[in-house]
Amino acid sequence: MPFSEIARRANVAPATIHERVNRLRRSGIIQGFSVRLNQKALGYTVTAFVHLRTELAENVERTVADLSAIPEVEEIHVVTGEYDLWIKVRARDTAHLQSLLINHVHRVTGFVRSATEVCLTTPLERHGQAIATDEEVPAER
Repeated sequence: MPFSEIARRANVAPATIHERVNRLRRSGIIQGFSVRLNQKALGYTVTAFVHLRTELAENVERTVADLSAIPEVEEIHVVTGEYDLWIKVRARDTAHLQSLLINHVHRVTGFVRSATEVCLTTPLERHGQAIATDEEVPAER
């Protein structure tokens, strides 16, 4: 949304919005701006979540670097529990997913085993923190 539209809705001058955004950027709350791509329109119709077990915890930085080099890897999370890493990948189809797992993910540093879950639908996918407006915040009791 353009800053001018935000200013109109907030009933303030556009310069005020620019200054507030700049302050949020300087403080690190806003880390940057990005473009959200429609993965399905780009031909990536399969979303999968891969849980990875690795050999050694001290190699996690190398494993993350190896995973980061795979373009289809969209997210990497270091987690607790049975597995060490949780990654989100996008593939064109299930054959592409299989190739991606066998030829790339399963060859990262420290790989031991994985479990993959294919996403059927995504009813909600937020991008960034949801911030409630004053009207949406319940009154304190």
